[in-house]
Amino acid sequence: MSARRIAIVGAGHAGGRVAQHLIELDGTCQVLLIGDEPYAPYERPALSKAVLAGEQAWSELMLAADGFWSSHPGLVRITARVVGLDRGRRCLSLADGRQIEFDELVVAIGGAPRSLRVPGGDLPGLHVLRGIDDCDKLATTLVPGSRLLVIGAGVIGMEVAATASGLGVTVTVLDVSDQIMRRCLPAPVSQWLASQHQQVGVAFKSQVGVQSIAHDGAVYRVRVQGAGGACEVLEAEQVLLAIGIDCNTGFLQQAGIGCQNGVVVDASCRSPDTPWCYAVGDVANCDNAFYGRLMRQETWRNAENQALAVARQIAGVAQRYAEIPWMWTDQLGHNIQVVGLIDDADGHVWRGDLSQGRATMVLLRDGRVVAAVMVNQGKERKALEALIRERRVVDKSLLSDLSVSLKAVAA
Repeated sequence: MSARRIAIVGAGHAGGRVAQHLIELDGTCQVLLIGDEPYAPYERPALSKAVLAGEQAWSELMLAADGFWSSHPGLVRITARVVGLDRGRRCLSLADGRQIEFDELVVAIGGAPRSLRVPGGDLPGLHVLRGIDDCDKLATTLVPGSRLLVIGAGVIGMEVAATASGLGVTVTVLDVSDQIMRRCLPAPVSQWLASQHQQVGVAFKSQVGVQSIAHDGAVYRVRVQGAGGACEVLEAEQVLLAIGIDCNTGFLQQAGIGCQNGVVVDASCRSPDTPWCYAVGDVANCDNAFYGRLMRQETWRNAENQALAVARQIAGVAQRYAEIPWMWTDQLGHNIQVVGLIDDADGHVWRGDLSQGRATMVLLRDGRVVAAVMVNQGKERKALEALIRERRVVDKSLLSDLSVSLKAVAA
């Protein structure tokens, strides 16, 4: 009997972890790890921070030593781009013409930086930040005294703004929203973080839309329009597009795999209409067993934990995926962590004083903890996660009392 062939499309963090776990859990299967980057699987969070700043080598981001990926008998690593899927034959088509047959498929393609659909939005030299090569290209341009326009005030945009300002670059951040990191942070924390950036010289242009980008060989000229209709032109030597990612699931949709905001999968991370197809990481729009709704998470921990859940499913160990979202960002010497879903809240209490740079905003709905934002208070995360998972009503006075530990409240 031949070994089961498990094809993993996407050799980044999530795909690499699935491969590692499968090899550990089922030594009889053959794992085919297919990705279009020349690098072995690696973690990405440091690319916008320590690696971009020159404080860490990208070689330190690898999930395992090179020898694991090149010589493990149960693993075949294929560097190529997947362009098609024959659902009936269970066969992948690669851009170089090869055909890869499989028994089960794991989609771990992540996402590609979203393009800016305006005149000049595809000019050569515009930066994005998704992989090692992007980081290397951007890092070489961040010289003291130069100017950087960051289009997009999400996590990547703000982390790059923090890193670049620390390198002596003059940074201006443009965004269509009225607050930075709007998807991640409640308004009070967003405003506080923006003030920290402004104190080191980062400028903001909020509620503006980019109309066009031009380049004269020396500087970029970005034309923006404000909410009131007034236009202005901003100049910089470098421009970073940080407006999110798109999940490029075209080859899957053409094969009839259900896709909507990524690959739609059930609480077992499996396609409801194609049981041999799984999805993991940024591309997985998963029916979260805790929240009872579809959720796509672009976080480090989701890549870690969902990879293990998928590997266990394939290995025959049933596990419903019930991840509570958790993300973190390090900017300007501050660590900010968010757990839960901030949009589910109808009220909040504070632990500590944010103006002092150390506080936790506990978000509630009907008296139950649904989320929390910790500013330099990461030690409270596990207790807050426990409170979110328990869904019990908690006395607000206990949550706000710094003399009472959250660990005791959660006990």
